[in-house]
Amino acid sequence: MKTKTYLFALLFIALPASVFAQSDPKATALLTKVSKVYQSYSTINSTFILTTTSAEKKSNKSSGTVWLKGSKYKLNYAGQEIFCNGKFIWTYNVLDKEVTKEVYKVKDNTITPNEIFTIYNRDFKNAYEGPTVVGGKTYIVIKMVPKKTVNYSYIKLEIDQSTNKIQRLIQHFKNGSEVVIAIDKFTPNTPIADTFFEWSAAAHPGVTMVDLTKK
Repeated sequence: MKTKTYLFALLFIALPASVFAQSDPKATALLTKVSKVYQSYSTINSTFILTTTSAEKKSNKSSGTVWLKGSKYKLNYAGQEIFCNGKFIWTYNVLDKEVTKEVYKVKDNTITPNEIFTIYNRDFKNAYEGPTVVGGKTYIVIKMVPKKTVNYSYIKLEIDQSTNKIQRLIQHFKNGSEVVIAIDKFTPNTPIADTFFEWSAAAHPGVTMVDLTKK
């Protein structure tokens, strides 16, 4: 089964001014606050609920866990364990007992796991849409339209104004389908060794390695 990292969102970096060119000043002000919050964390561990809805309005819901440390991440989702140390990415299919190693590359049409909380760092035109109520709680909605040609129309962030944290990321595709990532639990600044984000053959005996980095 192919990796599903395309469902997610890069690095803990400062918000470049170009991101907010031609954007709503209210959206800019809020996203600047959001950026400061996530830049203050050395690591993040979060569980999430991911809901995919087709153009025919058929929905599927699943859950996962992600660990983040700078450009590194580990993702447990949909029967896969995905390790990324910022240079290589290992995709382990638990059922097939097979792991694939590839050179890590970020593509324009994808949202990687460590972009869940920092997707606004990309090149978007942002608009402040105001409050929405989800589960009895009010969040501020920011709509982000990509300036480059990609396979989705826009992304919406629902932000808790009291904490300046992202609660939900909604990605709307041009074919009418939608992906929603809702944050379930969030734990910052837990010490995580760099080796946690690398594949360990010793810890996974009997697993077949497919190394695509060798030519």
